[in-house]
Amino acid sequence: MEKSSLRPTKVLAAAALFLAAVGAGGCGSSAYTRRTADDARLSALVEQRLTTTSGLSRARVRAKSHWGVVALVGEVPEEQLKHEAGSLAVGVPGVVRVNNLILVVKGDSQAEGSPLPADSLLIARTE
Repeated sequence: MEKSSLRPTKVLAAAALFLAAVGAGGCGSSAYTRRTADDARLSALVEQRLTTTSGLSRARVRAKSHWGVVALVGEVPEEQLKHEAGSLAVGVPGVVRVNNLILVVKGDSQAEGSPLPADSLLIARTE
């Protein structure tokens, strides 16, 4: 009778290694899900603060968080409102840093579909 070259301890070690790798993959996936949920919650908290502040309540500003870094994107009519939005976002618990990308737009918004000046540069994101 021929004996197998694989010993039970080697089989058990290989099985344990496989299960550990599969388990670690699941942990990473749940960590990613948790981080995504935390970022969505943080974005919503920042946007809530912005919409409940008198000068910013009608501004078109969105907050998008990634790993606690919040990007503020949108338009306001005055520079002071842009700075106020950034200060409000920094004060939200869980915010690590704020990238204030808000544009100060006097008069009509370019987002409304008015034509761009001939010498302007347009940067757009397509999804």
